[in-house]
Amino acid sequence: MSNLVDFHIHIDYYKNYREMYDYFIQNKTYALFVTNMPEIFERCKKEFPENKYVKIGLGYNPQLSNTHQFNMKLFDKWLPHTKYIGEVGLDYSKEFIETKVEQRRVFQYICKRAGETNKIMSIHSRMAEKETLEILVENEVRFVVFHWYSGNKTHLKEIIENGYYLSVNYSMLTSVKGLNIIRAIPLDRLLIETDAPFGKSDIKGKSYNLPVIYKEFEEKLQIKNFSSIIFNNLKRLLIEQQQYVK
Repeated sequence: MSNLVDFHIHIDYYKNYREMYDYFIQNKTYALFVTNMPEIFERCKKEFPENKYVKIGLGYNPQLSNTHQFNMKLFDKWLPHTKYIGEVGLDYSKEFIETKVEQRRVFQYICKRAGETNKIMSIHSRMAEKETLEILVENEVRFVVFHWYSGNKTHLKEIIENGYYLSVNYSMLTSVKGLNIIRAIPLDRLLIETDAPFGKSDIKGKSYNLPVIYKEFEEKLQIKNFSSIIFNNLKRLLIEQQQYVK
């Protein structure tokens, strides 16, 4: 099984992050290392050499709004050095709703910059799907991947109608609601993520086993050549984005 994709992984949470980085290159696996703050992106850019398989997303996780101020200056400094923005978005769950105003302010700015520069975004939208989508559309953001979507079918339909993609993971595959969401996504809008180490990626006793995760998806969804479908979706997204890069 080759040309696998992990479109959302937090590499900086691993103690053996250098080994993880080498794993993707050695196995010719395409990975998006998302970051939770511009400061982490800066460190990752200095730590990991540029290569074909591993890309780093410039992020600001909305869950940090109460503890870490968004560094706009650093975000703008590094924006020209990546085509990916993530993890960013809104989180209106009970634990984070108190920072709703600040989350929205930051996300509005990030989407404005993403729309202007045609970046590809990996989006967090827990319990804020409607507002997240509205801000993306308002800022004319063209290239979006909703990560670990957990909203309703109405907003899912609107996401798809706007030409956006969704990245799904093994944790979703093993829940009734998650599986229903996965089955409602057109195959040509689907990407695979692990959200490791937060999502389930320890199938059969291994801390990270992407080939087995793909096999589980193939069997559960009864789809042949699943890895080729996901790879071609990523390839199409990149081609679409490249057409808008000045």
